[in-house]
Amino acid sequence: MPAFAPSGKHLIATADNTRLVQIEPGRNVADTLFQQEGKLTQSADWSPHGDAILFGLGQYFRNRAQGAQVAMIKPDGTGLREITSGVNNNGFPSYAPDGKRFVYRTFGPEGQGLRIMNLEDGYVTKLTEDYDNFPRWSPRGDVIMFVRRMEGSFVIFSIAPDGKRLKRLTNPGSDDSHPTWSPDGEWIAFASARTGFKDEALNTDSPQPYGEIFVMRNDGTGVQQLTDNQWEEGSPAWLPRNRATTR
Repeated sequence: MPAFAPSGKHLIATADNTRLVQIEPGRNVADTLFQQEGKLTQSADWSPHGDAILFGLGQYFRNRAQGAQVAMIKPDGTGLREITSGVNNNGFPSYAPDGKRFVYRTFGPEGQGLRIMNLEDGYVTKLTEDYDNFPRWSPRGDVIMFVRRMEGSFVIFSIAPDGKRLKRLTNPGSDDSHPTWSPDGEWIAFASARTGFKDEALNTDSPQPYGEIFVMRNDGTGVQQLTDNQWEEGSPAWLPRNRATTR
Protein backbone atom coordinates (compact mmCIF):
# COMPACT_ATOMS: atom_id res chain seq x y z
CA MET A 1 0.00 0.00 0.00
CA PRO A 2 2.41 2.70 -1.20
CA ALA A 3 1.75 6.44 -0.93
CA PHE A 4 3.60 9.25 -2.67
CA ALA A 5 4.74 12.33 -0.78
CA PRO A 6 3.02 15.53 -1.97
CA SER A 7 6.23 16.48 -3.78
CA GLY A 8 6.34 13.15 -5.60
CA LYS A 9 10.02 12.81 -4.69
CA HIS A 10 9.50 9.98 -2.19
CA LEU A 11 7.00 7.30 -1.47
CA ILE A 12 6.24 5.42 1.70
CA ALA A 13 5.37 1.73 1.80
CA THR A 14 5.45 -1.36 4.00
CA ALA A 15 8.08 -4.07 3.62
CA ASP A 16 7.38 -7.56 4.98
CA ASN A 17 4.34 -6.06 6.77
CA THR A 18 6.70 -4.97 9.55
CA ARG A 19 8.91 -2.13 8.27
CA LEU A 20 7.81 1.31 7.20
CA VAL A 21 10.17 2.18 4.36
CA GLN A 22 10.80 5.32 2.35
CA ILE A 23 11.70 4.97 -1.31
CA GLU A 24 13.07 7.44 -3.81
CA PRO A 25 11.56 6.61 -7.22
CA GLY A 26 14.22 5.54 -9.70
CA ARG A 27 16.49 4.05 -7.02
CA ASN A 28 16.30 0.41 -5.99
CA VAL A 29 16.69 1.38 -2.32
CA ALA A 30 14.19 1.17 0.53
CA ASP A 31 15.37 3.00 3.64
CA THR A 32 13.74 1.75 6.85
CA LEU A 33 11.93 4.62 8.51
CA PHE A 34 10.37 2.68 11.39
CA GLN A 35 10.13 -0.83 12.78
CA GLN A 36 8.85 -2.13 16.12
CA GLU A 37 9.24 -5.73 17.17
CA GLY A 38 5.99 -7.67 17.47
CA LYS A 39 3.94 -5.12 15.52
CA LEU A 40 2.99 -4.62 11.89
CA THR A 41 2.92 -1.34 10.00
CA GLN A 42 0.18 -0.78 7.45
CA SER A 43 -1.25 1.74 4.97
CA ALA A 44 0.71 4.94 5.54
CA ASP A 45 -0.49 8.35 4.35
CA TRP A 46 1.38 11.66 4.00
CA SER A 47 0.09 14.90 5.42
CA PRO A 48 -0.83 17.45 2.72
CA HIS A 49 2.31 19.48 3.53
CA GLY A 50 4.57 16.41 3.65
CA ASP A 51 5.67 17.10 7.24
CA ALA A 52 4.08 14.04 8.89
CA ILE A 53 3.03 10.47 8.12
CA LEU A 54 0.08 8.56 9.56
CA PHE A 55 0.08 4.75 9.58
CA GLY A 56 -1.43 1.74 11.31
CA LEU A 57 0.64 0.10 14.05
CA GLY A 58 -0.33 -3.24 15.59
CA GLN A 59 -1.89 -6.48 14.37
CA TYR A 60 -3.92 -6.56 11.16
CA PHE A 61 -4.25 -10.12 9.97
CA ARG A 62 -4.39 -13.25 12.14
CA ASN A 63 -4.14 -11.54 15.55
CA ARG A 64 -6.41 -8.57 15.00
CA ALA A 65 -8.12 -9.04 18.37
CA GLN A 66 -4.89 -7.80 19.96
CA GLY A 67 -5.74 -4.33 18.70
CA ALA A 68 -3.91 -1.67 16.72
CA GLN A 69 -3.63 2.10 16.68
CA VAL A 70 -3.11 4.90 14.19
CA ALA A 71 0.35 6.36 14.76
CA MET A 72 2.14 9.46 13.50
CA ILE A 73 5.81 9.91 12.65
CA LYS A 74 7.94 12.58 11.00
CA PRO A 75 9.51 11.87 7.57
CA ASP A 76 12.94 11.58 9.22
CA GLY A 77 11.70 8.76 11.48
CA THR A 78 11.47 10.79 14.70
CA GLY A 79 8.56 11.89 16.86
CA LEU A 80 6.58 8.64 16.92
CA ARG A 81 3.29 8.86 18.81
CA GLU A 82 0.04 6.92 18.78
CA ILE A 83 -2.93 9.09 17.82
CA THR A 84 -5.82 6.73 18.57
CA SER A 85 -6.37 4.70 21.73
CA GLY A 86 -8.64 2.03 23.17
CA VAL A 87 -9.16 -1.70 22.69
CA ASN A 88 -10.33 -1.57 19.06
CA ASN A 89 -8.30 -2.42 15.99
CA ASN A 90 -7.69 0.98 14.35
CA GLY A 91 -5.87 1.61 11.10
CA PHE A 92 -5.80 2.58 7.41
CA PRO A 93 -5.78 6.36 7.99
CA SER A 94 -6.25 9.02 5.32
CA TYR A 95 -5.68 12.76 5.76
CA ALA A 96 -8.27 15.39 4.89
CA PRO A 97 -6.88 17.89 2.34
CA ASP A 98 -6.67 20.57 5.06
CA GLY A 99 -4.44 18.32 7.20
CA LYS A 100 -6.56 18.99 10.29
CA ARG A 101 -8.53 15.73 10.27
CA PHE A 102 -8.16 12.16 9.13
CA VAL A 103 -10.48 9.23 8.54
CA TYR A 104 -9.68 5.67 9.64
CA ARG A 105 -11.37 2.32 10.04
CA THR A 106 -12.05 0.60 13.35
CA PHE A 107 -13.60 -2.60 14.65
CA GLY A 108 -13.78 -4.35 18.01
CA PRO A 109 -15.63 -4.11 21.32
CA GLU A 110 -16.14 -0.37 20.82
CA GLY A 111 -17.94 -0.78 17.49
CA GLN A 112 -16.95 -0.88 13.83
CA GLY A 113 -16.92 1.30 10.75
CA LEU A 114 -15.23 4.54 9.77
CA ARG A 115 -14.31 7.33 12.16
CA ILE A 116 -13.02 10.89 11.67
CA MET A 117 -10.59 12.38 14.18
CA ASN A 118 -9.82 16.07 14.61
CA LEU A 119 -6.06 16.31 15.12
CA GLU A 120 -6.28 19.57 17.06
CA ASP A 121 -8.41 18.27 19.94
CA GLY A 122 -8.59 14.48 19.35
CA TYR A 123 -12.38 14.55 18.97
CA VAL A 124 -13.74 11.52 17.10
CA THR A 125 -16.98 11.42 15.11
CA LYS A 126 -18.70 8.29 13.76
CA LEU A 127 -19.04 8.14 9.97
CA THR A 128 -20.30 4.58 9.34
CA GLU A 129 -21.15 1.46 11.35
CA ASP A 130 -20.74 -1.32 8.76
CA TYR A 131 -17.77 -3.55 7.96
CA ASP A 132 -15.88 -0.82 6.09
CA ASN A 133 -12.19 -0.42 5.27
CA PHE A 134 -9.62 1.36 3.06
CA PRO A 135 -11.04 4.90 3.44
CA ARG A 136 -9.48 7.57 1.23
CA TRP A 137 -10.33 11.26 1.47
CA SER A 138 -10.82 12.98 -1.88
CA PRO A 139 -8.24 15.68 -2.77
CA ARG A 140 -11.26 17.96 -3.21
CA GLY A 141 -12.36 17.26 0.36
CA ASP A 142 -16.00 16.70 -0.55
CA VAL A 143 -16.24 12.91 -0.26
CA ILE A 144 -14.51 9.90 1.28
CA MET A 145 -14.42 6.64 -0.65
CA PHE A 146 -14.10 3.29 1.09
CA VAL A 147 -14.61 -0.44 0.68
CA ARG A 148 -17.62 -2.20 2.25
CA ARG A 149 -18.22 -5.92 2.60
CA MET A 150 -21.55 -6.53 0.88
CA GLU A 151 -23.27 -9.75 -0.19
CA GLY A 152 -20.10 -11.76 0.41
CA SER A 153 -17.79 -9.51 -1.61
CA PHE A 154 -16.13 -6.09 -1.39
CA VAL A 155 -17.70 -3.01 -2.99
CA ILE A 156 -16.44 0.58 -3.34
CA PHE A 157 -18.63 3.34 -1.91
CA SER A 158 -18.32 7.07 -1.34
CA ILE A 159 -19.79 9.22 1.42
CA ALA A 160 -19.66 12.88 2.43
CA PRO A 161 -17.59 13.70 5.55
CA ASP A 162 -20.83 14.59 7.36
CA GLY A 163 -22.20 11.08 6.77
CA LYS A 164 -24.63 12.09 4.02
CA ARG A 165 -24.74 11.21 0.29
CA LEU A 166 -23.76 7.55 0.59
CA LYS A 167 -23.23 6.22 -2.95
CA ARG A 168 -22.29 2.77 -4.24
CA LEU A 169 -19.67 3.03 -7.00
CA THR A 170 -19.12 -0.63 -7.95
CA ASN A 171 -21.29 -3.76 -7.89
CA PRO A 172 -21.27 -6.72 -5.49
CA GLY A 173 -19.58 -9.89 -6.69
CA SER A 174 -16.41 -8.47 -8.21
CA ASP A 175 -14.31 -7.88 -5.04
CA ASP A 176 -13.14 -4.31 -5.69
CA SER A 177 -10.62 -2.88 -3.25
CA HIS A 178 -7.49 -0.75 -2.63
CA PRO A 179 -8.97 2.41 -4.22
CA THR A 180 -6.89 5.56 -4.65
CA TRP A 181 -7.69 9.06 -5.97
CA SER A 182 -6.16 10.86 -8.88
CA PRO A 183 -4.57 14.18 -7.80
CA ASP A 184 -7.51 16.19 -9.17
CA GLY A 185 -10.15 13.92 -7.60
CA GLU A 186 -11.65 13.10 -10.99
CA TRP A 187 -10.59 9.44 -11.21
CA ILE A 188 -10.28 6.42 -8.95
CA ALA A 189 -7.80 3.59 -9.51
CA PHE A 190 -8.59 0.29 -7.81
CA ALA A 191 -7.91 -3.44 -7.81
CA SER A 192 -10.65 -5.86 -8.87
CA ALA A 193 -11.15 -9.60 -9.17
CA ARG A 194 -13.99 -9.22 -11.67
CA THR A 195 -11.98 -10.90 -14.44
CA GLY A 196 -11.87 -14.16 -12.46
CA PHE A 197 -9.07 -16.69 -12.11
CA LYS A 198 -6.65 -17.53 -14.87
CA ASP A 199 -3.72 -19.85 -14.10
CA GLU A 200 -2.76 -18.02 -10.91
CA ALA A 201 -3.04 -20.97 -8.55
CA LEU A 202 -0.25 -22.79 -10.41
CA ASN A 203 2.10 -19.79 -10.43
CA THR A 204 1.89 -18.23 -6.99
CA ASP A 205 1.35 -19.08 -3.34
CA SER A 206 -0.40 -15.76 -2.77
CA PRO A 207 -3.47 -15.99 -0.52
CA GLN A 208 -5.22 -13.76 -3.10
CA PRO A 209 -4.10 -15.08 -6.49
CA TYR A 210 -6.17 -12.67 -8.57
CA GLY A 211 -6.63 -8.97 -9.24
CA GLU A 212 -6.24 -6.46 -12.06
CA ILE A 213 -6.01 -2.66 -11.96
CA PHE A 214 -8.98 -0.62 -13.17
CA VAL A 215 -9.85 3.08 -13.23
CA MET A 216 -13.23 4.79 -13.13
CA ARG A 217 -14.67 8.29 -12.80
CA ASN A 218 -15.34 9.55 -9.29
CA ASP A 219 -19.04 8.72 -9.72
CA GLY A 220 -18.39 5.09 -10.72
CA THR A 221 -18.81 5.56 -14.48
CA GLY A 222 -16.26 5.19 -17.30
CA VAL A 223 -14.65 1.99 -16.00
CA GLN A 224 -11.46 0.98 -17.85
CA GLN A 225 -9.22 -2.04 -17.31
CA LEU A 226 -5.48 -1.24 -17.22
CA THR A 227 -3.77 -4.60 -16.54
CA ASP A 228 -4.41 -8.16 -17.73
CA ASN A 229 -2.09 -10.96 -16.63
CA GLN A 230 -1.90 -14.02 -14.40
CA TRP A 231 -0.42 -12.18 -11.41
CA GLU A 232 -2.10 -10.32 -8.60
CA GLU A 233 -2.13 -6.55 -9.13
CA GLY A 234 -3.15 -4.34 -6.24
CA SER A 235 -2.63 -1.31 -4.05
CA PRO A 236 -2.08 1.32 -6.79
CA ALA A 237 -0.68 4.77 -5.92
CA TRP A 238 -1.22 7.86 -8.07
CA LEU A 239 1.78 10.10 -8.82
CA PRO A 240 1.16 13.65 -7.53
CA ARG A 241 0.19 16.20 -10.14
CA ASN A 242 3.32 18.34 -9.83
CA ARG A 243 5.46 15.35 -10.74
CA ALA A 244 3.04 13.92 -13.30
CA THR A 245 2.97 17.15 -15.32
CA THR A 246 6.76 17.40 -15.49
CA ARG A 247 7.61 13.88 -16.55
